[in-house]
Parts: sequence; structure tokens; C-alpha cells
Amino acid sequence: MSVEQAADKVAEAERRQRETGQQLHSPGSRGPYGSAPRTLPSSGWPRRAEWRRVAALMDEEGWALYRPEQDVQGTTWAREREDRRTDALTRQAA
Repeated sequence: MSVEQAADKVAEAERRQRETGQQLHSPGSRGPYGSAPRTLPSSGWPRRAEWRRVAALMDEEGWALYRPEQDVQGTTWAREREDRRTDALTRQAA
């Protein structure tokens, strides 16, 4: 992924976060999440933070391209997320 692509991902995550916040505070229908604000997905916030972290890392390290194998912290977090997901699916199937 290039620096420009990372910047686009940051902008997209910020747009989604903004739209989710607007949806949360708007009267009327909230789509598939009903009227309970706590049921709105919060994935926009972590996603935005992660893309901002990647963009900052690329800037700090002077990388023209992002390669996951260079990102020790990001790779560790991804592995931990996948382990938690696998565990949850295993528990759910049991």
C-alpha cells in the first residue's frame, strides 16, 4: 500500500466515523440497529485509529509502501484479533 492509499484509508475511516456519529444523533430510523445507540457498530473508531497509526508509521519510517511484515506491532495485533475470532467461533460452535 502506498502513502497515498494509506491517506485515502484514513480519510474513508474518518468519513465513516462522522456518518456513524450523525446517524447516532439524528432523529428517526437508525437502520438495522434500531433505536438503541449502544448497538451501533463501533468499528469505525478503531479502524480510523489503526489507519492513522499506519500512516504515521509510514511517515516516521520513511516507507513509500506499507508491508505488513515490516509492521511488528500491527502484525501482532492482527494475529491476536484472529486468535480471538477463532476462539469465539469455536465457542459459538460448541
